[in-house]
Amino acid sequence: MTMYMTPYRRRYLRQLNQSDRTANEFGIAHSDVHIPLDVLDEKDAFVLHAIIPGLSAEDIEIEILNDTVSIKGEFNYEAEAESYLRRERPSGQFYRSLRFASKLEADKAEAKLENGILSLRIPKVPEAQPKSIKVKTR
Repeated sequence: MTMYMTPYRRRYLRQLNQSDRTANEFGIAHSDVHIPLDVLDEKDAFVLHAIIPGLSAEDIEIEILNDTVSIKGEFNYEAEAESYLRRERPSGQFYRSLRFASKLEADKAEAKLENGILSLRIPKVPEAQPKSIKVKTR
């Protein structure tokens, strides 16, 4: 069967690609598991808090490039029993990518994992921070 590119099909594929880009801009990337995030905008840094229960620091990968932060990992629980009545623990890979309005200082970022909560503090590049200028009169 041959699939021809009609204007309608082309428009549909363009809209599909646009929705993926929009989802990534808002941190809603496609992954098996969704991890909730809180993002704080402090004067000189951004602070992220992510709920990631049951993982160790070695299971989490964080990348910072210019104005984008990516967090990924995998929940990999061993199946203790084959006859679950209910199974609600997350299982599979997760990926979140957030784009900020300011450039970030990746080399000064700090991350810690405590009680299943990942805290990530990323300083803003100094020129991206707001500066106030006093107006002088003559």
